Amino acid sequence: MWMTIRLVLTLTLIHQWMSRQLDFVLAYPQADVEGTIFMKLPKGFELDGNETRKMHMLQLLKNIYGIKQAGRAWNKHLYRG
Repeated sequence: MWMTIRLVLTLTLIHQWMSRQLDFVLAYPQADVEGTIFMKLPKGFELDGNETRKMHMLQLLKNIYGIKQAGRAWNKHLYRG
């Protein structure tokens, strides 16, 4: 993935193309979560039998959009690699 990004940026410089910004699709989920984060079950998540939604939580292993530290964790992941 990083080779592709470097290639696109190199071609942009060589051909003097205008570049305003890059949008990394699914960037945040590439980085691991720092610490322990739990979230409620999302709407539409199916439960078996008599279980209630209040009895279950999900532990995040990867970052998702909307949590405060996702951008910082992805930035650290980006510059670590």
